[in-house]
Amino acid sequence: MIIFDKHSIETIARVMADSFLEDPMNLAQLEGIKNPEKLLKAHSLLHARYAVKCSSLSILSTDARAFMIGFDSNNEKKLKDRVLMARILLSTIISLGFKDLKKMMANMKKNGKVLSFGWYKEFINGRHYRIKIIAIDKELRGTGAFRKLITPAIEFADREKIPMVLETHNPSNIGLYAHFGFELVKTIQSDETPIEQYCMIRHPKQ
Repeated sequence: MIIFDKHSIETIARVMADSFLEDPMNLAQLEGIKNPEKLLKAHSLLHARYAVKCSSLSILSTDARAFMIGFDSNNEKKLKDRVLMARILLSTIISLGFKDLKKMMANMKKNGKVLSFGWYKEFINGRHYRIKIIAIDKELRGTGAFRKLITPAIEFADREKIPMVLETHNPSNIGLYAHFGFELVKTIQSDETPIEQYCMIRHPKQ
């Protein structure tokens, strides 16, 4: 069992924030905001601590610079999820001035039309495994870190005979996940934003 100390959690938060800065949805949500890096670092630290507390975080061997947050829906903690969202909202209000907060709210209203976490209910019922985020430090990319992170989750889902679900707003991720058996089943679009949500499912091997 890996014990996550303060240093490893801070490393995870740093890599997560860097990853968020590359994500089209986050870039759209933060458009026009001053110093978005500060806000993302605060959010990432909250996400990292929460993932550790909920045992939904796995790292590459003992290297916190590559990690995945994912979980079996049987272990989903909806009440704690709401608490996390409330803390993120509070962090946003504290970090941003009134002008930036107003701008971000406008961005969220527009881009929220292509943001759905419950899309999978249209395709599957019951138990599933959700991948929330996979992030890898730039220094480790191209080393097989992605495969090493996702493979244990895929093997678990196959053993348990449950589908895996994920959503991404980065079109370059589609082929990467398709390589591991995920199928693009839905694309969420809106005339109000160029951002699209790509919804993918991987069914267990028989």
